[in-house]
Amino acid sequence: TLLWIPEEAHEVNKDISLLMVEDGQYLEAGTEVVKDIFCQSAGVVEVTQKNDILREIAIKPGELHLVDDPEAAMQKHDSFAYPGQEVLPGVVPTELRYVEYVETPEGSALLLRPVEEFTVPDNPAVPSQESTNQMGRSIRLRAVQRISYKDGERVKSIDGLELLRTQLMLEIDTDAPQLAADIEFDKTDPDNWLLQLVILESLVIRQDISADLTQGSTRTRVLVSEGDKIAPGSVVARTEILCKQSGEVRGIRAGAELVRRVLVVTDADRLSLPCAKPTVQVNDLLRSGDAIGSGVIVPDSGQVVAIEDGNVVMRVGRPYLVSPGAVLQIDHSDLVQRGDNLALLVFERAKTGDIIQGLPRIEELLEGRKPKEMCVLAQKAGRVQVVYDSDDNAEVKIIEEDGNVLDYPINPGQSLIVSDGQVVLAAEPLTDGPANPHDILDIFFRLHRETKGIREAALLSLQQVQEFLVNEVQSVYQSQGVDISDKHIEVVVKQMTSKVRIDDGGDTTRLPGELVDLHQVEQINEAMEITGSVPAEYTPILMGITKASLNTDSFISAASFQETTRVLTEAAIEGKSDWLRGLKENVIIGRLIPAGTGFNAYDNVSSDVEPIYESAIAFDEADENVVIDDNIARSLPTYPIPIPANSEYEEELVDDDMEFEDLDDDDDSDDDLIE
Repeated sequence: TLLWIPEEAHEVNKDISLLMVEDGQYLEAGTEVVKDIFCQSAGVVEVTQKNDILREIAIKPGELHLVDDPEAAMQKHDSFAYPGQEVLPGVVPTELRYVEYVETPEGSALLLRPVEEFTVPDNPAVPSQESTNQMGRSIRLRAVQRISYKDGERVKSIDGLELLRTQLMLEIDTDAPQLAADIEFDKTDPDNWLLQLVILESLVIRQDISADLTQGSTRTRVLVSEGDKIAPGSVVARTEILCKQSGEVRGIRAGAELVRRVLVVTDADRLSLPCAKPTVQVNDLLRSGDAIGSGVIVPDSGQVVAIEDGNVVMRVGRPYLVSPGAVLQIDHSDLVQRGDNLALLVFERAKTGDIIQGLPRIEELLEGRKPKEMCVLAQKAGRVQVVYDSDDNAEVKIIEEDGNVLDYPINPGQSLIVSDGQVVLAAEPLTDGPANPHDILDIFFRLHRETKGIREAALLSLQQVQEFLVNEVQSVYQSQGVDISDKHIEVVVKQMTSKVRIDDGGDTTRLPGELVDLHQVEQINEAMEITGSVPAEYTPILMGITKASLNTDSFISAASFQETTRVLTEAAIEGKSDWLRGLKENVIIGRLIPAGTGFNAYDNVSSDVEPIYESAIAFDEADENVVIDDNIARSLPTYPIPIPANSEYEEELVDDDMEFEDLDDDDDSDDDLIE
């Protein structure tokens, strides 16, 4: 059923000053709405304007009823009122009406608009027809009804509209795409037109092709004439392939395989060589220059096809040499054409010393960044269980040694590198992709923390990630043919794994989240254990070389690397002091580095005082001239030096000794080697 709600519309496109009515005003038929424009029906006017230009005036016919309760009237907006249904007190329509809420100059009102009903039959008046041949193929003529507009669409017309259209649709089975229909009208009877459908079957005949150098020409012969009646399955045309030269047909395979190519071996493809005593046999492959007998050399490459009457008949061919390991694209006795791929060659070449393409991976490792497409690592050792759902998506579960089952989500695009039932270890990859060193550190720290103390767990987990980083960096260098010693990488990795993050400061002065050296926090914890206080809890972390360089105790060293303004500003605000314990800061200010002959352990020792050693170790004059390095000096015990009472050097020596003691505990001389 189609419901049509009529209204009257006038497109004006004039100045708004020419409007003679108000928006929402109820008009009678014949009222002048705009100069020289009169409405044809009574109803409520709706004015559409834009930029003081009157665009359109619409008159909505119907009965207007003012309401006292606008909110209750709004609930009936955009609804239908059926005959006998009370819309307002005392307002009962006798026919189907469309209820619309409007605002008029007199106030809120309900407009009951007339509705025209058009009944659409379920079955069109045109009957459907179907025709089926002996092979079961059918064509059908089916009537289809189509509505030209959408529900609620507003349409305009002067001469009327076509709301419903009945169409005839010809349906042909999909297994007969060559069939087509020619639609004709028989106008023999002027009162009745007859619709005729002529079913046509189109057959495409192959175009004739002239002969070229490698293929023969084709010719198509039509076997029927105009007007002939033929039965289903009759041959109407035949395409023939004409051979260019005489020869022997080869390459036809027996069986169900369709013959798509035929090879004709002509006399030009054969070579006959006289040889009384040939040293070759039939089917032997020969290369140009090979000897087939005493003094007989073959001029071309090919295959021996016959040996008869003192002649060796060979079929001329072209050899293609491939390296071992090549992937063949063809099989034996296959027919190939010019341009076909025969084999895929595998080349191997020596890597050069260019490390440019491996630098992004080196930077990713030494900066401690997370890989973009990192693999999934096993949290604990166990047995893998792979389950596939209906969509062939893999779900990985690991049954741990204690019987606990842990699910591992696999991201789309990741491929499993483990199989069902495989035993994996902790931090072993389950999918393809690079491993995240941060995850490796966390996995091993949690694993060792279950059975060992925090210091042992931190050291073991750091050792695992150190080995991983060294091996990964070495693999990049070795893939490019670059040989580098492990010690150079180990110096960098040592600084990357020297810090821990405080989780709980306990009774110490450290705050949660603070980054501290591992040996430093262990010294603090040992002091806490002696005093019976609560030690600090921490987690080992992996820092990139940039962050490790900026997180050093020396602000001079950090400022010379990156973010100079920020480092110096923070040092000034915090009032930091640089004790010049490292190598870099001493070089910057022009001092000797605290290593080798530049070690300042004996700078302030007075030459006027004879040291008294309480140890059994004695040094002679030759020993005093020995040059010691920082490692030997730090391993030597300290001895008290007698100082005369009230000496002017007493205070200075005490301060220097304190500096020496602080320097003696320092082990950060490698902080700047990574730069």
